[in-house]
Amino acid sequence: MQITSQTLAKILKGSLVGSPNIPVKTFSIDSRTIKQGEVFIPLKGQKFDAHNFIPDAFKKGAVGVISEREVDVPPGKFLIKVRSTLESLREIAKFKRENFKGKVIGVAGSAGKTTTKELLSHLLSIKGKVYKSPGNLNSQVGLPLAVANASLETDFWVLEHGASKRGEIKNLIEITKPHVRLITTLGEEHLEGFGSLEGVIWGNAEMFCRISDNFYAVIPGKFLDTLFFLPKKISFGERGELQAQNVEVSEKGVSFEVEGEKFFISVPSLGLVENILACFCVLKVLGFTLKEFKEALKEFSPVEGRMKVFNLKNFILIDDTYNANPVSLRNAIKSVGAFKRDKVFILGDMLELGEHSKELHEEVGRLLNTVKGIRLAIFYGDEMKYAYDSFNKSKKFYAKTKEEMLQFIEENLKEFEGCAVLIKGSRGMKLEEVVDFLRGMSNAT
Repeated sequence: MQITSQTLAKILKGSLVGSPNIPVKTFSIDSRTIKQGEVFIPLKGQKFDAHNFIPDAFKKGAVGVISEREVDVPPGKFLIKVRSTLESLREIAKFKRENFKGKVIGVAGSAGKTTTKELLSHLLSIKGKVYKSPGNLNSQVGLPLAVANASLETDFWVLEHGASKRGEIKNLIEITKPHVRLITTLGEEHLEGFGSLEGVIWGNAEMFCRISDNFYAVIPGKFLDTLFFLPKKISFGERGELQAQNVEVSEKGVSFEVEGEKFFISVPSLGLVENILACFCVLKVLGFTLKEFKEALKEFSPVEGRMKVFNLKNFILIDDTYNANPVSLRNAIKSVGAFKRDKVFILGDMLELGEHSKELHEEVGRLLNTVKGIRLAIFYGDEMKYAYDSFNKSKKFYAKTKEEMLQFIEENLKEFEGCAVLIKGSRGMKLEEVVDFLRGMSNAT
């Protein structure tokens, strides 16, 4: 489907300046990374206005601009003047969705969204062409941009939906209208915005707010009572229709059985089993049999920072630094806790937990008290002090700064020998720097 500058102006009900016949393919909201031939959409925030970078975007190859201001347009390019660039981005995404003839799968939840999106895309790729929302583009801006740039020449779209407060997923669903709507899990996350676990549950349940859309819901079995009103649903995990049996985790990965079939994935994560079950539910809804995906599952590799295993010289390192909330941290601790070798835990703050932060970090310490074979536990950040105080099982260290932590690690590297070392914390803690430090130290010894 070919869209021109004139067609785009009609879609947006905007005023076109410049050539009417310029082909429009993809869009960008960042003048720093814009590619030749893209259309620049400058957004405004409380502390910035990207309209100031329109000249830069043209210089870097933007073929056109959607703008709330009138600016000089170079020859052979175009500008569409609109009332709101943010609303225009949403309108472009809506237009794209209305013209897509394939199946759309929407993914939401408190943890495992990106991994589930990546895994489901990987599995579906053996059945057809798949477009997935890039990276973690799941926000009020990121997801509309992902849809605006989605290919219509595919069979499946797999789109990640994120939210930090009530109402946000509802806004996204109005654009994406998925045929299959999946919630990975529900737990404490973004409590500064949602306020409580109940707020998290109903914020994510906005995935199902348009019953008239005739979608199929995929939900965790433990929330069947809460989401009883859904007319078409399939559930997984505890109390769900699809469950895993004989689950065994080791540093090599996880093996399990579903409906009599044995499966293996080379990622050592118990939480990932739930994500796999959710994906299996989607595949069943789409009419596929699980056995078809056995080999594809074995070949799946996690994205960076999500339970990625590095076999270093004297120990194994599990990099789970991409992010952390109580659900994902519990899963990571339980997974590594099941390893037969001794363990070292390096944990950073879980952020955005509001008034619940103290009790949720104390729970981390208490959970660690139940894990066998901990040789050393290192806690980093203001909030992890609560976990440090509630952990009383073995050698421990608290670092208020990253410098203190790295110095302690360097001085106590012998403690790591033969261990499984888990590193995890919220994105803002930047614990990937500790991963790089340890990998460098291991190579140097």
